[in-house]
Amino acid sequence: MQAMSKSRKAAYLGLSYFFYVAIALVFILPVLYMFVSSFKSDAQIENDMSTLKAFFPVGKLTLENYRASFVEKHFGKFFLNSSVVSLIVVCCATIVNAMMGYALGMLEFKGRRFLISVVIAFSIIPSEAVIINRFLVALKLGIINSYWGLAAPLIGHTMYIFLYYNHFRGMPKELQEAAVVDGETYAGIFWKIMIPLSKPILATVAIMAFIGAWGDLLWPALVTRDETFRTLPLALRGLDTDVHTFWGQIFTFATLMTLPVFAVFLAFQKQFIASLAMTGIKG
Repeated sequence: MQAMSKSRKAAYLGLSYFFYVAIALVFILPVLYMFVSSFKSDAQIENDMSTLKAFFPVGKLTLENYRASFVEKHFGKFFLNSSVVSLIVVCCATIVNAMMGYALGMLEFKGRRFLISVVIAFSIIPSEAVIINRFLVALKLGIINSYWGLAAPLIGHTMYIFLYYNHFRGMPKELQEAAVVDGETYAGIFWKIMIPLSKPILATVAIMAFIGAWGDLLWPALVTRDETFRTLPLALRGLDTDVHTFWGQIFTFATLMTLPVFAVFLAFQKQFIASLAMTGIKG
């Protein structure tokens, strides 16, 4: 009986690892395919698409796609535009939404419950439903075809506010009460006490805001008029034309676009995981 129990446990463990590996491959193989294809010619990519060769660095490998992306397709300029927009969004989104979340989560004022209900209600409205309204507002403000025009609509987000609200709602009220007794203002409490204690949720919102701004395509397509402020997703979309699809450069752009996302996650992964753990405990 004991031997049978051990064999069942071993079989269960082996089956579990099999499923873990299978799930990991679902996420790893597309990235591997993208990276390997960035070193192949368009003709070879098309030939390898329907075979397992697509996942392996076989055939004639070259750096021509990288050279063409930087020299002919001006990847550096589009990378700079996306970096500036993403930096504006991350810096503003982490603070602006934190202020709203702090007010809703820790301060008592008339209409607070109504505002919380509004935030929750707005979170179910897709951004595409109000994108024309955003465009008209941006047009009236005169920020079309500018960095602020690209970044402003992405700063305020109901999901970020709700994350901050849940975080601050779980903070000890005694911290704020003690600070008020010591003569500290609510602004001082926010900057000196709450923000230093909120690194995990700040990192989570920063990652989410960065990914949202970095990969956004629809809004930049509406508010940019030329290549001056064109972002990477738009430039990547332009590589698929009616005449020819530049497969090698598409995979090169995609590979280079993925690297900053990996870098941001690796830089903030500890805080991100800590935030998820805290959210799970509260739930």
